[in-house]
Amino acid sequence: MLLLLVALALSAMLAASSPAAQMARTHAICSGPNSAKVPCRFSTPSGDVRCIWTPNPNAVACKLRATGRAYRLKATGKAKSVMLTLRRPGRVLPLNQQIVFPSSLSCHDTKTAMTCNQDFGTGAFTLSPKGSHRS
Repeated sequence: MLLLLVALALSAMLAASSPAAQMARTHAICSGPNSAKVPCRFSTPSGDVRCIWTPNPNAVACKLRATGRAYRLKATGKAKSVMLTLRRPGRVLPLNQQIVFPSSLSCHDTKTAMTCNQDFGTGAFTLSPKGSHRS
């Protein structure tokens, strides 16, 4: 009987550490209850770039902390240079993570850079310590 209980406890521990169980316990950044109505703050793993997505208007804005350069991209239109203050870093994206927002906006990070674009449009920007640009 004791051996059966130990075997059941061990199998429960192994099942809880499986990748599917880990994904079920954690939420992707900017998803969850009310995520379509609440602004979402996020940053690169190094913290060099801080961003915010706002639902109204549907826009992503990011700032390179070292230079203060910032861009905003709306679902319609090209990226624009803006003045932006983001004091809190928000949630840190995992390395090489893509985050998708409504109306075909998405952002992809590396360790120190963030690229945001319109998936079916022409607007985009990249913020990086080695060179930032918009299109």
